[in-house]
Amino acid sequence: MSMEHKAFVFDTETFHSAIEPVMRDSVANPEVARQYICEHYDGLQSPYTGEPLDEGWEDEFDEPDLQVYFDIMLTSCYDVEDDMGLGCFWDAVNDVIGQLDLFEDPRIAVLGRSVMMDGVQVDPGMMGLGLVESHEVPDIRKVLSDNRDRAEVVEPDGLLHDVERDEWLEAYDELCGVYEEALRRGKGLLFTF
Repeated sequence: MSMEHKAFVFDTETFHSAIEPVMRDSVANPEVARQYICEHYDGLQSPYTGEPLDEGWEDEFDEPDLQVYFDIMLTSCYDVEDDMGLGCFWDAVNDVIGQLDLFEDPRIAVLGRSVMMDGVQVDPGMMGLGLVESHEVPDIRKVLSDNRDRAEVVEPDGLLHDVERDEWLEAYDELCGVYEEALRRGKGLLFTF
């Protein structure tokens, strides 16, 4: 199975002020999340289809659990249909950035930081989810842009997929574009698979 990287401009301010508190309360009682969705469905999307939720939203989900509720609630902070991810080239870009030793956490630029809610990792698809805060976007974008020439001479290794240099360099440039767009909108980023 191929892991297709997805990236979305994400409203981290709304997440921290409106969604994160509900998620925290939901860890002990998932009904809190369900009730939140019932009361706010008109501002949420299906994380699978991108369609707006309606009153019968529960019919789309077969026995939703806490992670499904988290997945739905997160859509209040991003547009499901606005995926700007790196597809299968994420691994090469991530490896190159790691080899350049650009960040304390070398994976942050491509994968973000994991999100924990009172000991529960937020990971609706069970393949990883990470956030980059809006205040981190300018610095990460600058570091990526400033090191583009250095990236050209790195040879990624141990990858999940065979990729050509021009493919992963294009993906590196696309990642820079993702950060540019987040900066333009004054938002953070959500990464997932």
